[in-house]
Amino acid sequence: MNKASGGSHIGSASILLIFTVLSIISFATLTLVNSKADYNLSNNLTERQKLYYEACHKGNAFVAAVNSGYSSGIEDGIMKESIPITDNQSLDIAIDANSANNSSNSDNTLSIIQWQIVNHGDFNYDSTLPVLK
Repeated sequence: MNKASGGSHIGSASILLIFTVLSIISFATLTLVNSKADYNLSNNLTERQKLYYEACHKGNAFVAAVNSGYSSGIEDGIMKESIPITDNQSLDIAIDANSANNSSNSDNTLSIIQWQIVNHGDFNYDSTLPVLK
């Protein structure tokens, strides 16, 4: 009679073990998916940051050229330059060329009026979640 009551505890331990293993597998899978998404996001941000800083370097070269006497394309005393970052964005720079003549200091006499990232076209931001991928 005692043998029948001892067998019921073995089944509950097996169910608990199976539930624990399935939980660990589920959490490991979720962690792997989250890590891959973070890796992709980091790569995209790294590429975006690299493109932005390349445009900033070109903008600094433009400002240095204007400061050293480059004066092509002046409109109403303002020199403008648009440096592409991506297909839909550019870094727009506007410099007041007249401020160089009014200043008594010979170095760094230009006034930067605009240094701004401008979006071109319509943006359709992706707000979907890739649940089924």
